[in-house]
Amino acid sequence: MREVTLRWERASLAATSMGALDNIVQRITIMGNILINEEGIRQIMLPEFREGMGPNDLNGIDFLDVEEELSEGNSGALVVFNSHPLVRLATNTENIHILVPCDYENGNFTITVRGLPTAVAGFVRLSEAIIPPASVRVRTISESKDELSTILTQRQFECFELAGKHGFYEQPKRITIQGLAEVLGIARSTYQEHLNSAEQVVLEWISQRLN
Repeated sequence: MREVTLRWERASLAATSMGALDNIVQRITIMGNILINEEGIRQIMLPEFREGMGPNDLNGIDFLDVEEELSEGNSGALVVFNSHPLVRLATNTENIHILVPCDYENGNFTITVRGLPTAVAGFVRLSEAIIPPASVRVRTISESKDELSTILTQRQFECFELAGKHGFYEQPKRITIQGLAEVLGIARSTYQEHLNSAEQVVLEWISQRLN
């Protein structure tokens, strides 16, 4: 299994259709992909709008169609259909999976895909032909993750992995426990219980390898 993270910077995106986003949002976090077809992906996005901007401004972007506001105001999650060429490339490439969250922040865009090595390599080559990324970081999924999946329950592993992907362990935190629970569609207290127990197991696992 191969994983690759591609990053595009503001300088290269400014001349493309994605450059228009920089005037509207400071950041967009793609929280989930809920429908994938040949035309694009229906996504749950969490935007941080620039002053005076809101969801209606995103509809002016030619590859975005805001379908639903999941909460009132300009700081809530949105359901958006995304048909950008890079997104369509990902949907039409077999044997790869787009990991979430994906981030567009201050004009820079980062996406991570995982899949069979030949499929991932093909995706990278084609993406370079559309918009050359500033950096491409490739890694093979380590055995450590496989081992963690055996010592944690399925729910513990799911909660722990989700927290890491969404920046819960970053400083400052990029997401709250409540937000993570909403991604999984479970109660906050239930998510907290699973995460706490997973963290205890992981700390013991790390401690054993340091001794």
